[in-house]
Amino acid sequence: MDSLTVQKHELPPTNQKRMVAFINHFIVSTVTFLNKFASDCESKFVTYEQKIQNLEASLLIVEAKLASIDVLKQHNDGPPASAEMKPSDSQPTALGSSDGEPVSAAELQSQPEISTLNPPAVERDPKYDLYFKMLQLGVPLGAVKNKISFEGLDPDYIDRFL
Repeated sequence: MDSLTVQKHELPPTNQKRMVAFINHFIVSTVTFLNKFASDCESKFVTYEQKIQNLEASLLIVEAKLASIDVLKQHNDGPPASAEMKPSDSQPTALGSSDGEPVSAAELQSQPEISTLNPPAVERDPKYDLYFKMLQLGVPLGAVKNKISFEGLDPDYIDRFL
């Protein structure tokens, strides 16, 4: 067994030119790999950026189409909740009393203002009407909040009315 064991101090030194060639080859192949990897990542980022721009353009087209529908314009004057989203009997609604009956505008004005977590819909900012319509049509809340922040508005504003 002693004859099979290689003693490192007995080995001849590595040729310096050969060692430099190995190191140069390693550096060149590593740099080539990293350059190709960076180029591939950049091309994928450009592709995804184009896809995102197409999605934004499509969203703007859909929003314009929704804004042009007369039925939705008529519902703008109505309550923000759709027929599927009925409040429970124990919770007061934004436009109604605790038993779910609607309250007239005159009754709202005659009632003293009460500080609650859900302010009456009368105080709702008209800038956000489009976003409430999007929620009524089934657009996910996260997507609506992204659109609100994209427009430079406060995305947490709609949480007060949900």
